[in-house]
Formats: sequence, structure tokens, C-alpha cells
Amino acid sequence: MSEKRIVFIFGPTGVGKSALAVKVAGGIGEIVSVDSMQVYRGLDCGTAKPTADQRAIVPHHLVSIVPPSYRFSAGDFMRLAERTIEEITRRGLLPILVGGTGLYFQALEYSLDEAPKADTTLRDRFYREEEESRGILYRRLERLDPDYARKLHENDLLRIVRALEICELTGRRFSDVTNKSRNARYEVLKIGIDIQRDELYRNIESRCGRMIQEGLSQEVYGLVCGGIDERLPAMRGLGYSHFVQYFKGCLSYEETVRLFVRDTRRYAKRQLCWFRRENAEWFTPDNWEEVQRRIERFVAG
Repeated sequence: MSEKRIVFIFGPTGVGKSALAVKVAGGIGEIVSVDSMQVYRGLDCGTAKPTADQRAIVPHHLVSIVPPSYRFSAGDFMRLAERTIEEITRRGLLPILVGGTGLYFQALEYSLDEAPKADTTLRDRFYREEEESRGILYRRLERLDPDYARKLHENDLLRIVRALEICELTGRRFSDVTNKSRNARYEVLKIGIDIQRDELYRNIESRCGRMIQEGLSQEVYGLVCGGIDERLPAMRGLGYSHFVQYFKGCLSYEETVRLFVRDTRRYAKRQLCWFRRENAEWFTPDNWEEVQRRIERFVAG
């Protein structure tokens, strides 16, 4: 097996890609999580981390590796993923990267230029501006970096702030931080997972309900009481940001749940828009044996 060969398995949240990956990886590979929320320790109920049974079947990497107070970035992911891929390859196994964070896949596939570290003072200023005039940051990004702005939802404040931060600190557009020449070390097989829209939305509603039953609101309460600032990336994820607003008294419980489900559906649509631009081979999650055969052909060369 060429040391450069890796597999991407991506798709929208709730589609079943994690379970499929465990089935196809057994005996041939190890899984690297490509998820901007699963990296955080203590964020368990709302991030759909692999279960103990799944981790017993196939090793999973880059899960629960940093505290929620850490501002994990695409650059962090790229560096850790490259090191993990090297370790897996040395063991004679196939690195299978699984998740739904498109920017992380992009950071690994392409060479990401060195970006400045987060500037807390600058970010606080941006968030205050947004609180005073909703939508002002997205409109500013549209002027400064229209190419990247088109890829984002206007409510994706985390990535909007990071893009503006890079613009102000470096004088360069976020789009220019990503070097568009491919990372020559890797030959990538891209597997997309998708299902019918109505089925996906049923899965999302069920998934959100299960997260709440498993204690999402109590988890968020514990994080807030533990001093984790709501402006940190860990607290701006789906479910976490919603229950922060609930505990602040800004939303009723019923409205919190409704918005959690609604925004998760919207996020899934944005993920699909992102991944549909990729040159991927698409499958449904029940066709895992077909996916496995395709990966075996890729490994055999």
C-alpha cells in the first residue's frame, strides 16, 4: 500500500457516516475524526462521539484531545492529522478520515499557510460589534473576502470572526491563507455519504432528541458553571449555543429545542453544499459493503 493513500468519508450530520466507517475500517484501517467539536473533552452529549463499542472495534483518533477552553483551529487539525496519518501508515494500516467539518478536510488536502494565533482582544471586539448590530460582521466579510463569505452562512459567527481576524492581523484574505496546490504527500479517495432529505431530517430530529435525553442541557450547565466562556468555539456548536441562551433566560425550553433541531437541519444543508463541490463518489450508508470494496480496490492500486 502506498504510504500516500488516505480515505475521506464525509457527509451531513445525522447521515450515518460514523457507523459506516466502523464497518469498513475493521481490519484494514484506523479512523481519524474530522470534527471541530469532537476534539473537545467534556463535550460528549452533543457531539456524537464514537461509542466505547465502536472504539473497541476500530481505533479512533483526534477525539477528546483538548479542553473546552482551547481555541482549536484548522491549522491545529492539519498538524495533528498529518502526524496521526504518519503513525497509522507506519503500522501498515489505512488512515480513514471521517467527519463533517469541510474546512478541516480542505486544510489537510491542501497545504495550509501558517495563520496567526487567535487574538482574544480582537475577537472580543468583533463579538461586541455583532451584539450591537446583528449581521455587521458578515457584511464586512462580504466586502473583504467575498469568495470565502459565499461559502458561509451569515450566522456562522465562529468562522466569520476567524476570517476577519486573519484579515486584520495579516492584511490578507482568509481565502489566500489556503494554498490551492494539493498536498503532494497524499493520494485521496473521497467517499460521500448521503440519503433522501426526508430521511435525513427524521434522523436529525431523532438525534437531537437523543442528545437532550442523554443530558445535553445538564452538560452545558456544567460547562457554564465551570467558567467556560460562551464565546469560545466549544460553546458555539449546535446545541451548546442554544442551551447557553436558554440558561441566560433568552429562550424558553421549547424554543431552545425547536431552534436546535432547525439549525441542525440548516447546518446539514450547508454541509451538503460544501461537499457536493468535491470530486467524490457518493453512496448511501446501507451500501457499506460496496464502500468497503471500493476502498479495497483503492488500496490495491
